[in-house]
Amino acid sequence: MPRSTTPQTLSREITISGHGLHGNRPCSVRLVPVAEPTGIVFVHTPTGTVIPAKADLAGDLVLATTLVKDGVRLQTIEHLLSALMGLEVEHIRIEVDAEELPILDGSAAPWVEAILQVGVKGLAGRRRFMKITQPIEVRNGDRWIRALPYDGLRLRYVIDFPIPALGRQSRELSLTPDKYRRELGAARTFCLAQEIDMMRARGLALGGSLDNAVVFGADGPLNESLRYEDEAVRHKMLDLVGDLALLGAPLLGLVEAHAAGHALHVALAQAILAAPGSWEWTEEAEPANVRFFFQPAGLTAAAQPA
Repeated sequence: MPRSTTPQTLSREITISGHGLHGNRPCSVRLVPVAEPTGIVFVHTPTGTVIPAKADLAGDLVLATTLVKDGVRLQTIEHLLSALMGLEVEHIRIEVDAEELPILDGSAAPWVEAILQVGVKGLAGRRRFMKITQPIEVRNGDRWIRALPYDGLRLRYVIDFPIPALGRQSRELSLTPDKYRRELGAARTFCLAQEIDMMRARGLALGGSLDNAVVFGADGPLNESLRYEDEAVRHKMLDLVGDLALLGAPLLGLVEAHAAGHALHVALAQAILAAPGSWEWTEEAEPANVRFFFQPAGLTAAAQPA
């Protein structure tokens, strides 16, 4: 079950800078605590455009999650959103001075470490959850994703790629902040080596390198090592946690995905919001049977029981 029953924000501000994965342009991100529950809200500082993290503002979903409002785009937001949702920090102002967030090391780990360093604080009131009460599913050919009733947030994910070096991977876990930190947060984004020229011809992955992505060739990863044996499927789960942030509230349910991606993740969030009979608001959530304190801590790549 979820750990916190009260809304949470950061204890102090955080600023992180870097370059975007796709545009390779510099960007600085400032995470600002809020005084009352607001949800997750982005501010594009050059224009002053305020962009809530909501599914109805999702735009381009090719190889990243993008929010679009009043002609302003914010791209590759999923890793930061994943870190925030994974650590149950669901109320924050995010000031961004460019149109693509930094890729950093290709995972959510730098965001996680920064959040752990400053800590979190509770806000007044009770934390509200969207609790799935009826199954809801979205399909695109043989790719699909669905949400089912479940006490807590449990994820099941399967990927299947047509190269032996990657192939079929599956993983399942019930999400808590501690499990997120240990099992998902450090998993890096990945691609196939054969796709790189195509992506760059489309103006994508211009900032990509082995320092911020796992690249799979015909004989295996081109990187020196993997952080997890099944790092690819774990990263897909990391992305899913971030994309579900676009619901606007934490979810209680079992989410199963087969060969999905950002487009289907967001389509599920949109389908849930469009079907109010499939879920209900609740404040009933017992703390997880895991003791986890927001304080500086290193990340480990060791797999742990789910």
